[in-house]
Formats: sequence, structure tokens, C-alpha cells
Amino acid sequence: MQKPAKKSQMLLVGLMMIVFGILFITSTGNLGGEKQKKEEKRLLSTLEETLEQMEGLGKVTVYFHYDERETESSLAGYFSISASTPKNSSQLKGLLVVAEGVEDPAVRNGLSQLLANVLQLPEYRIVIVEMKKKGESS
Repeated sequence: MQKPAKKSQMLLVGLMMIVFGILFITSTGNLGGEKQKKEEKRLLSTLEETLEQMEGLGKVTVYFHYDERETESSLAGYFSISASTPKNSSQLKGLLVVAEGVEDPAVRNGLSQLLANVLQLPEYRIVIVEMKKKGESS
């Protein structure tokens, strides 16, 4: 009579271990997001520094616009039958560049084409504006 009780206890312990394992994995998944944000900031500053080396451009500041979808749980598509491709919830949708020297149409067009090619964005999703010079008021 003791054997069925042992089996159910072992089953319960195993089930609890699986549940705690899933909770642990999903809670530590956010730590990778912090690492990704640091990498993104590093790439952003590298992009700005590189653009500042272009002829005709001065100081450059870049702002990325991402798709603002709700992030799904990492296990949301796991049990779904139709989840053959993962969804990217932070897709780059647009770009704002504030730079010195873009009042020249040739520089502006060159910068727009360059960013469209490098970031694989259509040019209409890239907005380039002149940076306000220090001491200038409007």
C-alpha cells in the first residue's frame, strides 16, 4: 500500500521542480535584456562617432524608434502549433538624426542614403534635421 503514495509524492516533487525551473528561467531572462541594452548603447555611440567623421558633418545625435509592441513571454510561442518563426518585438521602425552641417542638400542626401543602406531602413523612415547651434535662439 505504500508504493502508490511514493509514486504520487515523487510525481509531485518532479512537477514542482519543473515549475520552479520554468519560473527561474523566465525570471533570469530579463538579465540578458540589460546586456542587450548596453550593447545597443555602445553601438549607438559608435554610429554617432563614425557619422561625425563624414565630411560636412559636425556633431551628430541619433535617436532610434522601435515598434512599441507588448513583449511576449519567452514561453508564449512554445506551446503554440503555429509558432514556426519567432516574433521580434523590438523591430527598428524609424530613425531621427540631429546633426550639424545637414543644411547642405548633398550632405543630407548622402547621409540619408548611407543610413538607409547600413540600417536596412527605407529612406522615408529616416528623418534628418539640423542641430541648433549654441547661442542660436529661435
